[in-house]
Amino acid sequence: MATEGPTAPTGLGARGRAFWRSTVGAFTLERDELELLAETARTMDEIDKLAAVILRDGVTAVGSTGQPRAHPAVAEVRQHRIALGRLLSQLALPSIDGVTIPTQASLRAAHASRARWRRRGDGAA
Repeated sequence: MATEGPTAPTGLGARGRAFWRSTVGAFTLERDELELLAETARTMDEIDKLAAVILRDGVTAVGSTGQPRAHPAVAEVRQHRIALGRLLSQLALPSIDGVTIPTQASLRAAHASRARWRRRGDGAA
Protein backbone atom coordinates (compact mmCIF):
# COMPACT_ATOMS: atom_id res chain seq x y z
CA MET A 1 0.00 0.00 0.00
CA ALA A 2 1.36 3.41 -0.95
CA THR A 3 1.76 6.27 1.48
CA GLU A 4 -1.04 8.75 1.95
CA GLY A 5 -1.45 10.83 -1.19
CA PRO A 6 -2.90 14.22 -2.03
CA THR A 7 -5.54 15.72 0.24
CA ALA A 8 -9.17 15.21 -0.76
CA PRO A 9 -10.98 18.22 -2.22
CA THR A 10 -13.10 20.15 0.27
CA GLY A 11 -16.80 19.47 0.34
CA LEU A 12 -16.70 15.75 -0.40
CA GLY A 13 -19.21 13.55 1.34
CA ALA A 14 -18.50 10.24 3.03
CA ARG A 15 -18.56 8.08 -0.11
CA GLY A 16 -16.53 10.50 -2.22
CA ARG A 17 -13.95 11.01 0.52
CA ALA A 18 -13.61 7.25 1.07
CA PHE A 19 -13.14 6.63 -2.65
CA TRP A 20 -10.58 9.44 -2.87
CA ARG A 21 -8.59 8.11 0.09
CA SER A 22 -8.59 4.51 -1.08
CA THR A 23 -7.58 5.51 -4.60
CA VAL A 24 -4.75 7.91 -3.75
CA GLY A 25 -3.59 5.44 -1.11
CA ALA A 26 -3.27 2.69 -3.70
CA PHE A 27 -2.17 4.55 -6.84
CA THR A 28 0.14 7.38 -7.86
CA LEU A 29 -1.93 9.69 -10.04
CA GLU A 30 -0.96 12.50 -12.38
CA ARG A 31 -2.60 15.94 -12.13
CA ASP A 32 -5.22 15.20 -14.82
CA GLU A 33 -6.04 11.89 -13.15
CA LEU A 34 -6.50 13.68 -9.81
CA GLU A 35 -8.99 16.03 -11.51
CA LEU A 36 -10.91 13.03 -12.86
CA LEU A 37 -10.77 11.43 -9.43
CA ALA A 38 -12.20 14.58 -7.82
CA GLU A 39 -15.08 14.67 -10.32
CA THR A 40 -15.67 10.95 -9.79
CA ALA A 41 -15.83 11.43 -6.02
CA ARG A 42 -18.21 14.40 -6.39
CA THR A 43 -20.42 12.39 -8.74
CA MET A 44 -20.59 9.56 -6.21
CA ASP A 45 -21.71 12.01 -3.54
CA GLU A 46 -24.33 13.51 -5.86
CA ILE A 47 -25.68 10.03 -6.59
CA ASP A 48 -26.01 9.42 -2.85
CA LYS A 49 -27.88 12.71 -2.39
CA LEU A 50 -30.23 11.93 -5.28
CA ALA A 51 -30.81 8.43 -3.95
CA ALA A 52 -31.70 9.90 -0.56
CA VAL A 53 -34.26 12.20 -2.21
CA ILE A 54 -35.82 9.23 -4.01
CA LEU A 55 -35.85 7.21 -0.81
CA ARG A 56 -37.56 10.10 1.00
CA ASP A 57 -40.05 11.06 -1.74
CA GLY A 58 -40.54 7.80 -3.62
CA VAL A 59 -40.04 7.18 -7.32
CA THR A 60 -43.15 9.08 -8.38
CA ALA A 61 -44.18 12.70 -8.07
CA VAL A 62 -47.36 14.61 -8.83
CA GLY A 63 -47.37 16.29 -12.24
CA SER A 64 -48.73 19.74 -13.07
CA THR A 65 -52.22 18.40 -13.69
CA GLY A 66 -52.19 16.04 -10.71
CA GLN A 67 -51.11 12.97 -12.65
CA PRO A 68 -48.46 10.66 -11.26
CA ARG A 69 -45.12 10.86 -13.05
CA ALA A 70 -41.57 9.77 -12.46
CA HIS A 71 -39.77 11.77 -9.81
CA PRO A 72 -37.22 14.08 -11.51
CA ALA A 73 -34.47 12.66 -9.29
CA VAL A 74 -34.94 9.24 -10.94
CA ALA A 75 -33.75 10.55 -14.31
CA GLU A 76 -31.00 12.56 -12.66
CA VAL A 77 -29.61 9.60 -10.72
CA ARG A 78 -29.66 7.53 -13.92
CA GLN A 79 -27.66 10.22 -15.75
CA HIS A 80 -25.24 10.53 -12.85
CA ARG A 81 -24.67 6.76 -12.87
CA ILE A 82 -23.88 6.89 -16.57
CA ALA A 83 -21.48 9.77 -15.94
CA LEU A 84 -19.89 7.84 -13.07
CA GLY A 85 -19.28 4.87 -15.33
CA ARG A 86 -17.62 7.10 -17.90
CA LEU A 87 -15.48 8.83 -15.29
CA LEU A 88 -14.35 5.51 -13.84
CA SER A 89 -13.57 4.27 -17.33
CA GLN A 90 -11.54 7.41 -18.06
CA LEU A 91 -9.60 6.96 -14.85
CA ALA A 92 -8.70 3.45 -16.07
CA LEU A 93 -7.85 2.23 -12.58
CA PRO A 94 -6.80 -1.41 -12.54
CA SER A 95 -8.88 -3.89 -10.59
CA ILE A 96 -7.45 -5.86 -7.70
CA ASP A 97 -6.06 -8.43 -10.15
CA GLY A 98 -4.38 -5.65 -12.17
CA VAL A 99 -6.79 -5.64 -15.11
CA THR A 100 -7.93 -2.20 -16.28
CA ILE A 101 -11.67 -1.74 -16.83
CA PRO A 102 -12.11 -1.43 -20.61
CA THR A 103 -13.71 1.68 -22.08
CA GLN A 104 -16.69 1.43 -24.42
CA ALA A 105 -14.43 2.61 -27.24
CA SER A 106 -11.90 -0.15 -26.59
CA LEU A 107 -14.68 -2.75 -26.40
CA ARG A 108 -16.08 -1.55 -29.76
CA ALA A 109 -12.61 -1.59 -31.30
CA ALA A 110 -11.95 -5.14 -30.07
CA HIS A 111 -15.31 -6.29 -31.41
CA ALA A 112 -14.62 -4.69 -34.80
CA SER A 113 -11.18 -6.28 -34.91
CA ARG A 114 -12.60 -9.74 -34.20
CA ALA A 115 -15.24 -9.22 -36.89
CA ARG A 116 -12.55 -8.28 -39.44
CA TRP A 117 -10.54 -11.39 -38.61
CA ARG A 118 -13.62 -13.60 -38.92
CA ARG A 119 -14.42 -12.11 -42.35
CA ARG A 120 -10.89 -12.92 -43.47
CA GLY A 121 -11.44 -16.51 -42.43
CA ASP A 122 -8.43 -16.61 -40.16
CA GLY A 123 -10.57 -18.00 -37.37
CA ALA A 124 -9.46 -15.64 -34.61
CA ALA A 125 -12.37 -14.93 -32.32
